[in-house]
Amino acid sequence: MRWILAVLLILLLSCCVQQVAKNETPVPQPTVTPEKTVPPPTTSEKKELREVTPVKEREEIPNEFLLNLKPWNLVKGTENSDFYASEIPRKPKLVGVTNVSVNFRGELATPVADDIVFLFDNYRVYAYNNGELLWSFDIHESFEKEIKAYGIGDYLFVGTTAGKKGFSLIAFEKENGKIVWHNEINIAGSVSALIVDELVCVGTDNLDPWVMCFSQKGELKWKAKVAGTVNGFAAGNGKLFVSSDKLYAFELKTGKPVWEIDKGYSAPLYKNGKIFVSRQGYVYAFSEDGKELWKGYFGAGEDSNCNPLLSANENALFIPKTIGDKNLDLQIVDFDGNMIGTFNLSANEIPGFPVVSDNVVILPVKTDSYGRIYILWRGLEKLYELKHEGAEVLTPKVAVSKGNIYVVFSENKSSQKLYRLADLTPPEIVSIDVKAEGNELSISALIKDPESALHRVLIAYSIEGGKWNYKDMEIGRKYVREPIGGYGLSEELYIAKLQVQNAVEFYIVAVDNSNNVAYSKVYGYALT
Repeated sequence: MRWILAVLLILLLSCCVQQVAKNETPVPQPTVTPEKTVPPPTTSEKKELREVTPVKEREEIPNEFLLNLKPWNLVKGTENSDFYASEIPRKPKLVGVTNVSVNFRGELATPVADDIVFLFDNYRVYAYNNGELLWSFDIHESFEKEIKAYGIGDYLFVGTTAGKKGFSLIAFEKENGKIVWHNEINIAGSVSALIVDELVCVGTDNLDPWVMCFSQKGELKWKAKVAGTVNGFAAGNGKLFVSSDKLYAFELKTGKPVWEIDKGYSAPLYKNGKIFVSRQGYVYAFSEDGKELWKGYFGAGEDSNCNPLLSANENALFIPKTIGDKNLDLQIVDFDGNMIGTFNLSANEIPGFPVVSDNVVILPVKTDSYGRIYILWRGLEKLYELKHEGAEVLTPKVAVSKGNIYVVFSENKSSQKLYRLADLTPPEIVSIDVKAEGNELSISALIKDPESALHRVLIAYSIEGGKWNYKDMEIGRKYVREPIGGYGLSEELYIAKLQVQNAVEFYIVAVDNSNNVAYSKVYGYALT
């Protein structure tokens, strides 16, 4: 009986469970979309920088990236009377020697323009080009006068002694010696100094001392009486500074007196708003308004015409010591009169007029048996020297025109030689390395120029066939100070980076301090 009841109970429960299952609403489940697998990009779809064949040809570097190398127009270089040259090779090569007249005047440098070297004795003008006599003119034969002063502007200007009708001022064509104009000035004094700036200004000696300024076409613009022989000029900032038995300042264009100092000094030098003169071994500095700023004893000497042995670049004065105990030396002095350093000379060497650029100094010296020039880094470290032996020699005369060095050495009383030294060799691009990473090119180059050092290194680049653009490469090494002789005198590393969107072509341009230029081949890179 009991088992019958148990079976019935099980059947009843089973029916209830089935009924509940029929009455429940099923809950919808979200549809799962199968995940799509994106295949990785194939090698052919990746863009990488690859070297390609360039299609553009390089161009000559624009002049704006070159140095402005200037001629040596006056016996003291520029209208500042500072013996300043725009650039000087460090270790030049001898490229020519010419025998010249023994009677050339004085120790001051000789004018040079358009590769023509002008030399003068008492009577005649000589013009040399590439070692050959281009033309000459006998002043004494034509005018019965002697040559006293000269300089270059639009023409070659020559001032003379006074004749029966006064001194002459003569303008010559530089290329052929043709006389363009000639003025005879009826005063008793002979020309003692000449300078060319906007005007041609001459000073006369104490027989009848005047300052006279002419246009470069020969028209007298103004004149002023002065006290005693005019020793020399310097021009700057619209003023003409004149030394005679007094020191004067005039307005250059009008001749209006600005100030005067009742004391005689050497011929003046003008630099950075200051006038420098010497007297009895002292160097004096004056402001442009005539106030004495300082004086210091440096044993500074002068030649027989009161030209001081002073030179200046933008940073310092260069003062050869010629008075006092030997050994003599070259002194480098800042514009406040403080000593920076010295270069000591060998025994018995007597210094002449230094020729200076911003970084390089040429110092001529002499003994009884030789003349020599030293080329010095900032006046302190020797880079090069050239010695010419002789007997009873004169101090070498040095001029630097457009990177060429001209030196007149005397061998004896009857023989002189004109030397030309220059750097005619372009820089050497030793190696170039290019690394590509992503869309960036890293370029490095080893470059050297052992004669002049490097002025600048540029990368010329063209984007997708466009015009050539230029930017300076950076020096790859870090220096506390610039190496002796300048960057690139020894092998130097230069680096640059270029970002590439599609395609670029480039080459490297190296310019030395004599404006010699070297080019690399053209490289091409593209994202492919």
